[in-house]
Amino acid sequence: MASNDFSVIITDDFNRKAQINPLAGSLVLLLISSVIALAIAEYAFRTIKEVQWHISAKRWQHELYAMLPDSPLEYGLYPGVTRDNRIPDTGQTWSYRINTDGFRGDDFDPAADRKRILFVGDSYTFGWAVDEDEVLSEAVKRKLVNPPYNLEIEAYNLGVPGYNTLQEYYLLNQVIDRYAPALVVLGYVMNDGEPQLNVPGRPSIRYKYVNSWLLAYIKEQINYYVYDGKPILNAGINIHADYLQTAQENGPKWAEGRQAFVDMVTLCNERNIPLVVVIRPDYTQPFDDRYAYGMIHEEVSRWADQNQSHWNNAGHQIVADVLKNCFVNTRIL
Repeated sequence: MASNDFSVIITDDFNRKAQINPLAGSLVLLLISSVIALAIAEYAFRTIKEVQWHISAKRWQHELYAMLPDSPLEYGLYPGVTRDNRIPDTGQTWSYRINTDGFRGDDFDPAADRKRILFVGDSYTFGWAVDEDEVLSEAVKRKLVNPPYNLEIEAYNLGVPGYNTLQEYYLLNQVIDRYAPALVVLGYVMNDGEPQLNVPGRPSIRYKYVNSWLLAYIKEQINYYVYDGKPILNAGINIHADYLQTAQENGPKWAEGRQAFVDMVTLCNERNIPLVVVIRPDYTQPFDDRYAYGMIHEEVSRWADQNQSHWNNAGHQIVADVLKNCFVNTRIL
């Protein structure tokens, strides 16, 4: 009797395992199928986004900006462009001309036996809305080549409107040995930790901080349609955001900009080239206790009219005086 009972127990246990194994197999198969389906969906989404970007890049045109699809710079300035501009609100006119190297001003002559200062930055360095002889690089040059200093120098304006710190590092890395400067002046603006907005941004840059482009896109759409655009779900997408928030969060975007800044310092130190940094405040903000960006730079110089977003002529001249004094007093030229 005991033997029969034992046989029944073994048989029941075997039957239960036989029922579980197909279920476990089905779950494993479902899991594998889901992973494969998600991988295919992710690949398809990335491919579609890249194709859409390439199509828009081919169709995109601008009188000043030339897209560079295969370069980390993303875009540059069209060599040889000359343009007269008018500011609608004030009627003020200004012009720019782009040299053969793709930068503002006269053609560069690196073979000339003169010391060179490279001015690296965005639209502030470029001198948006001011004429060529009023921009910072020209103002500094004028003060140093004339009495009482009479220095033999050239000032190269490498400012590209819209560039961030990462792009500025890539640019400096490309040209520093070609131009062999005696000094580099970097202009830092409050939004330099944000992605550029002047040309269509590549998807690989937009989704650079996430593992799944598709999941990030879904979260972004949920935020837009369900939460009225509020970032309830953290999509992690590299988009242009409030730069104070970017700094406070100390996320990957801010860390990347900080590393690019450090890399520029290293680039110059390796060549024994002094690097001077000009930190510019946000001129659209009030310069009093309400100014919110003290954590990005502790002191703000008041060098522009508060109703303008870029330096005016007086702002360029004042900064030029400060830099001239810095260069002369420290004898770095």
